[in-house]
Amino acid sequence: MFMGSCLLWGRVLLLIFICQLSIIDCLCQDIHFTQFFTNPLSINSAQTGLYDGNYRVGLNAKMQWGWALKQGTFNYHTETPYVDFSFGESKIKVGWFGIGVNFLNDDAGDGRLRYRRFGGSFAYHQAFDKKHRYILSAGAGLHYIIRSVDFSKFYFNNQWVDDEGFNLSINNSEPVQNENFSMVDVNAGIHFSAHVINALKFDMGFAMVHLNRPKHTFLGTNERLGFRYQTNFGASYFISERMNVNAHVYYTAQKKASEITFGAMYSYSFFEKRELNHQLHVGLYHRVKDMIAPMIGYSYKNTRILFNYDVNLSKLLPASRADGGAEISFVHIGSWGKNRYKGEKMYCPSFKR
Repeated sequence: MFMGSCLLWGRVLLLIFICQLSIIDCLCQDIHFTQFFTNPLSINSAQTGLYDGNYRVGLNAKMQWGWALKQGTFNYHTETPYVDFSFGESKIKVGWFGIGVNFLNDDAGDGRLRYRRFGGSFAYHQAFDKKHRYILSAGAGLHYIIRSVDFSKFYFNNQWVDDEGFNLSINNSEPVQNENFSMVDVNAGIHFSAHVINALKFDMGFAMVHLNRPKHTFLGTNERLGFRYQTNFGASYFISERMNVNAHVYYTAQKKASEITFGAMYSYSFFEKRELNHQLHVGLYHRVKDMIAPMIGYSYKNTRILFNYDVNLSKLLPASRADGGAEISFVHIGSWGKNRYKGEKMYCPSFKR
């Protein structure tokens, strides 16, 4: 019976992966993390507070295209720290709330195109059974964004001087109205997780970003951001008390641009006792038409660090020589006081006979 259920769900997962891969051709967008699953607040505000514990602290950092500029090693870099809190489970019993804040910093290219995002999110999580095997979440977020660029660092055709090269002191004659602007951005999402059998759990979510379609231009026009759709799917299969496999898929689309990243990670625990939980993580991820990324990491109790390196396979390969950049993530989940984690929020599988 158990093996039959596993084979059935295995076929379902395989079908979902095939369907995801058949989605329209992907054009990689800016500001994307290979380890998207380690930064849930950026994917879907409905995942705010969705964990066992009272608080979660995380950080993703990515350094790209070090070969692109001579001025420095990490001219393209992105960092996004976040913290969220989970509360209310002791009174609600069948649900709880989550609230969080996050910050994103991104610098790119010759003109130091900068993106600064400050924001917060709020979510509610409703369980549908006593053991919390099935949980439906809904959330919303609000961000304040600042964008800036230094046009004096760019090279334009009319600045070319024969026998001399580019002369940046010549006016570029571009219709630039300002070199910085700010905007408010609204997002919302839903998320569902299910522990269908003792050894198998899956979750899926859908979110929409730029719900208010904020104005987004350096040229003083009325150009506005289009709606951005984000979906994610994850599955965890517990082979035993000490071994499990996690698979993830992420798809996003905005106007004519889209991106899909997927992969899997194997985790092995060196000790059987949960209080001595040292785990080694090894995985491989792929962003369609862009890169493959081997991944390795380690976790102790509720703290995990993952590292991956993107091997570029896109049309930039002749210039990049496969150098896509490095990424690291840190996540820690903690508890305090009388509400210390007892495994009561989300179902935890047991392998005891």
